[in-house]
Amino acid sequence: MSENYSHYFSSSEFAKTCGVTKHTLFHYDEIGLLKPEITNSKGYRYYSIQQCFALDIINVLKKAGSSLQEIKGYIQKQNTPLFIELLKQKLHDLEVEQKKIKRMQSFLKSAIEMTEQAKEQLHDGPSIAECEEEYFIAIQLEHGDGDKEFTHKLNEQREYCENHSIECDCPLWTILCKDRFESGDYYPDYISNKLKAPIQGEKMMIKPKGFYAVLNHRGSYETISETYAILKKYIASKGMAVCGNVYTVDLLNYFTEKNSDDYVVQISVEVSKLL
Repeated sequence: MSENYSHYFSSSEFAKTCGVTKHTLFHYDEIGLLKPEITNSKGYRYYSIQQCFALDIINVLKKAGSSLQEIKGYIQKQNTPLFIELLKQKLHDLEVEQKKIKRMQSFLKSAIEMTEQAKEQLHDGPSIAECEEEYFIAIQLEHGDGDKEFTHKLNEQREYCENHSIECDCPLWTILCKDRFESGDYYPDYISNKLKAPIQGEKMMIKPKGFYAVLNHRGSYETISETYAILKKYIASKGMAVCGNVYTVDLLNYFTEKNSDDYVVQISVEVSKLL
């Protein structure tokens, strides 16, 4: 007399019902993660309806980042308090990941906006612009650090922002202090990114509200000193004086243009009228 398995799912039925492959079920059986309710004398596997719910939890935990070994460890010790603790931890992990995704989306959106704006609104010649207060997260550079150290500190800043879930815009800024600009030494004092909102701590710098002399530098970074000289003459011709830092932002660079002659860096110098 044959055994009656009508209340159970065959491997094929269970895999189809739960949206997995038979290979996955066989693998879970082999590693002891989810063994069939019944294995008959011919080796056929049969699963119960309760195991559908177990497989749902396994799939959710797996998608949430748990390894199969971690899930197996829980199943071997399973109890209600441990189950709640496990789900709370995974919920926390997903919330952290969600914040990272939101930060990356904001980063990419700002890059799109900046690049589209740069293409549409680029103009030649210096001008005076009134600017609102802005906030930056910045890391200090040592004089003469060189390209390798510049890159190292840029990566350090990016890691800091990621680890602390700080939202900032994509375009890279540099900040040059007033005294160094006036002396003709144009190596930046800080590398920075514009913040979405103020943050606590010494890493934040404030670009004051006020008037700025603005000029777009076109071409490679090696010739930017010529643009600084033009801007200095323009400021003097307007009867104004440099009263604060110099802010530069890459509008078009090696990410967008193959030819360095097509790079565009916007320079903004805080100025005031001479007394």
